[in-house]
Order: sequence, then C-alpha cells, then structure tokens
Amino acid sequence: MADANTRRRLTSRAARTAATVKEGAHTEPARSAGPEPLWTLFRVVFALSALSWGGLALMAQLELHYVIRERRVTQVQYSDFVALSWMTPGAVGCSVAVQVGYALRGRIGACIAGIAAVLPFFCTMTALATFYQASFIHTLAAPGLIDHFAVVLAVLIGITGYRQTRVLVHEPLEWAAAALACIVLLTIRGTASFVLLLTAAFLAGWLASPARGGKLEISLGPMDKLFALAVLALIALFATPLPPEYASRLLWPRLAGAGMTLFGGGFSALPVLKALFETPEVGMSTREFTLAFALSPASPGPLLNVIPFLGYLVHGWAGAVTATLSMFVPSGMLIVFARRHLHRLEANARFEHGMRVLRASTTAFLLTAVVHIGEHVALAPAHLVTAAFALVCLARFKMPVYAVYAIVAATYCAAHLLGYI
Repeated sequence: MADANTRRRLTSRAARTAATVKEGAHTEPARSAGPEPLWTLFRVVFALSALSWGGLALMAQLELHYVIRERRVTQVQYSDFVALSWMTPGAVGCSVAVQVGYALRGRIGACIAGIAAVLPFFCTMTALATFYQASFIHTLAAPGLIDHFAVVLAVLIGITGYRQTRVLVHEPLEWAAAALACIVLLTIRGTASFVLLLTAAFLAGWLASPARGGKLEISLGPMDKLFALAVLALIALFATPLPPEYASRLLWPRLAGAGMTLFGGGFSALPVLKALFETPEVGMSTREFTLAFALSPASPGPLLNVIPFLGYLVHGWAGAVTATLSMFVPSGMLIVFARRHLHRLEANARFEHGMRVLRASTTAFLLTAVVHIGEHVALAPAHLVTAAFALVCLARFKMPVYAVYAIVAATYCAAHLLGYI
C-alpha cells in the first residue's frame, strides 16, 4: 500500500512538473547562452530595420527573431514592450527596438538598438534629400505626380485612422474625446493646441474613471527627476507661442518637445510637423513638406523617417543629424524611463482610464492629416481614380505602400509620355 501511495505521489508530481514545463515554454526563454553581444545586437536590429517598411513591420521582425527564433525574450515580455510603446510618445517600432536592447543589455543595449533602428532610414532619407535637385527626384517631385502621391497618402492615413478608431474608441467618453479633438484640431492652429488637447483628454479620463482611491506610488531618483523636468521643459517650449525669430532659432528643441506629444504612430506627426516646419520663418513650402511624406515609403523605417529629410532641407547635413537626434533621442530615453517606472502606474485604474481616453483622442490627428492633405489637392476625376485604386490595393489586397506608389508613378509617367497629361 505504501508503495502504491508513493507511486501515486511521484506520478502526480511528475504530471505537475510536465504541466509547468509545458506552460512555461511560452513564457520562459529556452536559451541562456550568456548576454547578447553588443555587435550582434547592432547587426541584427540594423538588418531588421533595413528590411522593414513601417514600424509595424519592424515590430513583427523583432518578434520573429528574438521571441520565436532566438527565444531571448518571452512572448509576455514582448507583448509588454508593444503595449508600452503604444502608451508612450514616439515611433512605436523604434521604441520596441529600444526596449529589446534594454532587456538584453541594459542602457547600453538600449542605446545600441536605438541607433541600429534609426540608422538605415536616416541614411536613405538623407541621401534622397542630398540629391533633391537631381533629375529623378524632380521627376518624382512633379506637381501632378505629387498630387497623386498625396492622394495615396491620404487614403493610407484614412485606413489607419479607421482601424485605430475601431480598436481605441469604444465608450461614449472616448467618442466624445475623439470628436472634440477633431473640432479643436481643425479650427485652432498652433502647437499649444496639441499639448492642451492631450492633457485635457487624460484629465477627463482620470476624473471620469469609475475607480476611486488608490495612490500613485512612484519613487524617482535625482537623475530621474532631472529627466522628467527636462521632458516637461521641452513640451512647454513646443507649446508656447514664440516670436518668429525665436521660433526659428529654437526649432530643434521644439522638435524634441513635439516628439513628446506624438501618440498613435507616425501618421499623427503630420499636423504637428506641419505646424513646425511649414512656416515663413523656417522657409519650407507645402510642396517640399508633402514631398518628404510622399517619399517616405521609398525608405525603410516608420513614417517618421521624414525627419532627416526635413532637417536636411532646413540646414543641410547638420540639420539632418540634429533633427534626427532631436526627435529620436528624447523618445528613446523616455521609453527606457517608462520601462522602469510605468509598470507601477498601470496598476492604477484611474491612470489607465485616463490613458484610454488620451489614446482615443489621438485618432483625431489622423483625420486632421487627411483634411490637411485634401486642402491642397484638387477634386479631379484622375485623383478620384487614384484614391479608389489605392483603397482597393491597401485595404482589400494588403499591398505594400511602396508598391502602390510605384504603380501610380509608372502610370503617371506613361500617361505623360503618351500625351494624356
């Protein structure tokens, strides 16, 4: 009898162990061959970024390599990386890459991964800006072709806005925040409106939260407090109306502050960057600004790959480097800061409710971008055909954006050679 009981206990223990191992196979890394070498981390992230058109593509490739193939990051950890990237401002794909680097090699790993994620599209877009006066760029920059590119871009943003609205906007308060944000962005011009809008949306969600009580427990060291103050100062500089001469001189710090307000992916950046760059003081025309976004799909990386291009048009190579640093370094530091502290805030129901309303209001940035593009494109039959074609290709057949641009460009050039344009 004792032997039978012993066998049952051993069998039960073995079953529990097997179940634990089976369950943990999806949550624990199987490989523990030491820390990831920094050169390997740089090489892998650089290669993945160079082959990723769009931030979502980079996120998918990072998951495939580090979660599925190498198993250096668990699926649960990676899901947390993605969720936190959507909750904080900046380019989502680059933020995920920074978090992967931070998880593998700490702060130096975050820095290496961030550089590797940004470098491919920085080189490509700066090269396109360098040859801005070349004949093939002028062909791409033909006013008629740019209008068709703008139509494709508007359709792409509209599809993204529709999808984000379905995911992010559900409750009546969220719908109200999104509608009010649309009205504000379409009627009030100025950088201060962006910051005030996001702040008001978060406060509305915080105050309307059904949860009550609970304290936000955050312990910040001296360096963390200094960084938080620097972020607030950059946001205040971006939001404050300045005289024209100061607005031009402080363009790069204000760009860094603008990066702290960009939630919901790169498409929300269009109205923000338009308010910064398309001004008499900076001297960038509507055509140049639209060209930068139209050329974005020709380069790997997120839609924010336009930053080096815009910087180069303003101040050459120095402008391209400074603009890139201003946009991506603060957001990269912020995601590391958030990685260390925001998990404590996520447990607070009121904070999470405020973030949900804030994210719902960011869908208005996409609608505003579509309206701004439509203001500069004539309502012509050819443009409607392009819009219908882009809608079918992007929404129905899931074609890559650069492929749609290539077909539109080839069709336009053929029509031009045949004398139809």
